[in-house]
Amino acid sequence: MVGGVGGSGTRVIAQMLMEAGVYIGDFLNDPKDNLWFTLLMRRPQLVKKNNEKAIKILLEIFRKRMFSEKLSFLETLKVRGAANDFILNKYVKSNEWYTFPISTSRSLRAKKLTDTDKVFWGWKEPNTLFFIPQLAKKFPEVKFLLVIRNGLDMAFTDNKVQIRNFGNHFGINGNSPSDSLEFWIRANNKAIETGKKILGEKFKILRMEELCSNPKQETEALLKWAGINYNESVLQKISSIPKLPSSTNRYKEKDLSIFSKQQLQSVQQLGYNISI
Repeated sequence: MVGGVGGSGTRVIAQMLMEAGVYIGDFLNDPKDNLWFTLLMRRPQLVKKNNEKAIKILLEIFRKRMFSEKLSFLETLKVRGAANDFILNKYVKSNEWYTFPISTSRSLRAKKLTDTDKVFWGWKEPNTLFFIPQLAKKFPEVKFLLVIRNGLDMAFTDNKVQIRNFGNHFGINGNSPSDSLEFWIRANNKAIETGKKILGEKFKILRMEELCSNPKQETEALLKWAGINYNESVLQKISSIPKLPSSTNRYKEKDLSIFSKQQLQSVQQLGYNISI
């Protein structure tokens, strides 16, 4: 599975895995998010209350649909409940606040889905990083890839969906650049601590800047870690996908005095060399 703070570059990884033959779902958006997982799991109350029983049921629904299995009557009610939760709380802050949960719910409840080869399967959804313990219990064989991009660049993004939904989980209530950086620090540190403790070598960190600077080397390491078979032709094709975004190093044109010294040190500790 692939997760990370929103805007880290998980879309690129999803595209690479698809090209490598990994099945990541039948109902995706443009960034390649698995929208079944989004509807079922991207709900702040699940994280806030840490409702293990509810999460277990929802993950089983997700597993069934990933393998084209029919849902029970009670499970279909859970899917409808998730859609209603999205609508009532307007978790989608756009004109799709109603159409998204309805269409995704219908897809999840469909009687028949594409029965494709699932030798290699997984999914990409940034918010998976909040559910590492539960996912490890549900899927003992799971491998988790945490995608990280420089937090100082991330701090100035307009993508505020994740911090709006889950900022409270880390005691963050605003969405200023300083708040965004603090969310990036806390979310990544928590994911790393949890992932290493629970998954060990099945947990991997991939920094987007390193992937784009050394695409072939990093891609090969990724495929080997994931256990995906490949040849030179496949490696060449997949490693040509990652490109540095135009917003890379935009922080260098910003006033970094808005961040605390501790925050800047945390960025360094997470693998980024900056001058303090």
